Amino acid sequence: MKRIIAMIRPVMRDDVISALHRVEDFPGAGMSEISGIRRGIHQRVKEHREPLAIDFRTFVRIEIICPDALAPALVETIRANAHTGKPGDGKIFVSPVESALRISNGQTDEEAL
Repeated sequence: MKRIIAMIRPVMRDDVISALHRVEDFPGAGMSEISGIRRGIHQRVKEHREPLAIDFRTFVRIEIICPDALAPALVETIRANAHTGKPGDGKIFVSPVESALRISNGQTDEEAL
């Protein structure tokens, strides 16, 4: 199983979710709104002695747990539908999932998805 975490522009959320629903066997996703700072902000802080207004950006975080074979299609769907070609489009991370357990009925691993 894989865990996909994507951080995308809020304005791209509906396009990405609509596209994910068109992927066969899409298992569903969790979403939350998050704030972050851009890369390089630490250097600007070091260079200025006075307090610096930090530019927080809002992103939508999408988290999906899926079978290994489905991960490439989901990643490509997110990438294609979140892409504007401008800095700040976001990032996608993929990592392995060791196990899963559905609390309501005790199903484990891919059955729990």
